[in-house]
Amino acid sequence: MEYINFTVSARTARLIGQENFANAEGAVVELIKNSYDADASVAMVIIDSRNDKIYIYDNGEGMSENTIRKNWMTIGTNDKKLNIISNNNRVKTGAKGIGRFALDRIGKKCKLLSITTAQECVLWEVDWSQFESKDAIISEIKAELSVKDGTIFKNEILKIVSLFNLSEDILINWSDNKGTLIEITDLRDTWDYNSILSLFSNLESLTPPLENSLFSIYLYDSDEINQFGKVESADFDDYDYKLVADVDEYQNVNLTITRNELDIDELRNIDFFDLTKLDEFQFSQKVFEERTFQIKTTLNNLLTIGKSHDLNSSLLQIGPFKFTFYYLRRGGGQEDKESGIGKYPFKSINYRDRNAWLNKFGGIKIFRDNFRVRPYGEVGSSSWDWLEMGRNALKNPTVTRPGYRVRPQQVYGAINISRIGNINFDDKSSREGIQENSSFLLFKEIIKSIINVYESDRNQIMISLKKIYDVKNKKEKVKNDADDIVNSKTATETENENVLKDAIKIYKDEIDELIDEQKLLRVLASTGLIVTSFTHELKNLSDNLVPRTEDLKISLIKCIDTEKLKKLPEHFDPYQMLDDMRSQDLRLKSWLDFALSSVRKDKRKRRMINLVEYIEILERSWSSLLSRRHITLLINKYMFTEVYFKGFEIDLDGIFNNLISNSVDAFSRPESNGDRIIKLSFVLNLQDFNGINILYEDSGPGLDSQITNPYRIFEPFFTTKRDVRTGEEIGTGLGLWLVKSTIDEYNGKIELIENKPGFAAKIILPHHL
Repeated sequence: MEYINFTVSARTARLIGQENFANAEGAVVELIKNSYDADASVAMVIIDSRNDKIYIYDNGEGMSENTIRKNWMTIGTNDKKLNIISNNNRVKTGAKGIGRFALDRIGKKCKLLSITTAQECVLWEVDWSQFESKDAIISEIKAELSVKDGTIFKNEILKIVSLFNLSEDILINWSDNKGTLIEITDLRDTWDYNSILSLFSNLESLTPPLENSLFSIYLYDSDEINQFGKVESADFDDYDYKLVADVDEYQNVNLTITRNELDIDELRNIDFFDLTKLDEFQFSQKVFEERTFQIKTTLNNLLTIGKSHDLNSSLLQIGPFKFTFYYLRRGGGQEDKESGIGKYPFKSINYRDRNAWLNKFGGIKIFRDNFRVRPYGEVGSSSWDWLEMGRNALKNPTVTRPGYRVRPQQVYGAINISRIGNINFDDKSSREGIQENSSFLLFKEIIKSIINVYESDRNQIMISLKKIYDVKNKKEKVKNDADDIVNSKTATETENENVLKDAIKIYKDEIDELIDEQKLLRVLASTGLIVTSFTHELKNLSDNLVPRTEDLKISLIKCIDTEKLKKLPEHFDPYQMLDDMRSQDLRLKSWLDFALSSVRKDKRKRRMINLVEYIEILERSWSSLLSRRHITLLINKYMFTEVYFKGFEIDLDGIFNNLISNSVDAFSRPESNGDRIIKLSFVLNLQDFNGINILYEDSGPGLDSQITNPYRIFEPFFTTKRDVRTGEEIGTGLGLWLVKSTIDEYNGKIELIENKPGFAAKIILPHHL
């Protein structure tokens, strides 16, 4: 038997390297990262497009002859993976050992001159076209290596400074006479002004703001030597909101929120602090005046309500990180149009400069060990909105309506992670992004939850401002005055015109709100229409589910020897298998019957409904489904036999089915224990709202104490249901919103009752005698 070796063709090795860089810009960035890993304080890039050359210089530690032979010439070396920390305590950014192919991506030929602190100077040269030789294998490809006198390095630096008329101040960076000089020729791309400008912009966002002063980058264009120069990071202080989340290794979260959007003096003038009903500490006058406040929480509390062991286990995969988030209002929106009349007292802003900055630097970016991980948050790329903020904002981008979601065009964010603390975040093989494993998917949900802290804070403030404005301006009075004008001619023409203008605006706002709500309902209605369309087929399926197993049993008896069956183990007995299938069919039939009963046509007609009779039917509909989960549904009707409600039966289904469904989910939470009881009781009380009081209760764990405002559960898209592995929201957050919306439509009320453990709510519906 003979053992034979694997080998790799030169072309394959080269493709593996080249395909790791989507473009020449990415390759330049990779080489700058190498300079950082070498403990350089300066990296300088000079693009000499006239002579088809690019120079990349740094003042790092340099490479010795031994380093080039053992590491640089080894493709896929694990040196940086084993030696993560540099001599100057920097966490090295590279780990895959294929960065030298960045040189090949930029040009066909390369010369590399490197000198160490020990003044060992080497020259390395390669012609990448060798890799294109037919049938060549990787071991046949050669690079030239020679040892040089150390003075050649300093002379090369002096020559470049003189050749491109650079400031001699740059020379001080090479006073120690160490570093690496790279000359790349026969460029593969055309480097015109626009491509150099694009590279400069890319480098500006390469490092996080104010966090990498120990490493400077310079970019020069030989044709426009004074056009670019030192690359400054994307620093700014013009923002409306700033949120900083510090997460430690134990999943503790320290949130620091700074508000800079509203004029405090104007808030006092409109009596905001006296009239607002926001009573949490962060909405006090003192906090507004100080501008900054802190919230201490945990990742588990940010992601989910209740204690989930499975989710806690997943969170252990997330290491420490820091997330700095900025919100910058762009202007031109509805809020800005209304700010001039006192509804939203915004500070004065230079929208032109702000919008220009956002267009250039906006987006949520990830930085690992002080270098950006492309392409997250990269303007113009498909990964610019990698958190899907735009899709979420489509649900509700209006800040004065519950469930507000911010648009991605209005934000900038910097997420700082480290290779050391976040070992589960591996690069994709293409080096463009992080592998989409369960840890990274969970991380995305964490970032969304942190952003939601800002969204909720701003949402509550703006809703409160709108309510105060509407009360002060007597919104309903304006509408009534407009109605009077339509029906009479008592006032002057000018007075009529002014009132009608105000009324039109108010009606327009209400129409906009109804349109947004209609969009949500349209999505929900489409699901109901699908079920309705297939009602006939589903009904036939439901009717045939249970009899089919009995029919098959009868057929089998005719052709199977029953004596042989007795000798078989129970799990091989086809009759036992049929009994198991019948049980599953019964379960499926009960669900189908329940779903089909919800879309009956007669439920979509307004009529007088006897609530006592309705509740009894509701009990029968749910009984089989609940009994399998060991849940008891109790109905307390007291002495009533007839209590009438005028409306749509399908609306009552929406109220009670959603409440029961939420209780069923609550019983499945780990902290739920004891009896599983859902109780419905109602009493007619003509002195209380002249309506029907219905008390809904369950014996589950109730609302989590982390919900500071319990009524948030009625906001659209507010959900506590998450995938325990990825943390992704799996609930729609629409069930309880539909409950409240339906009750509001009938001019009813729903009030939450403190009842821990357990959940309790009082529903008041209009009574019809």
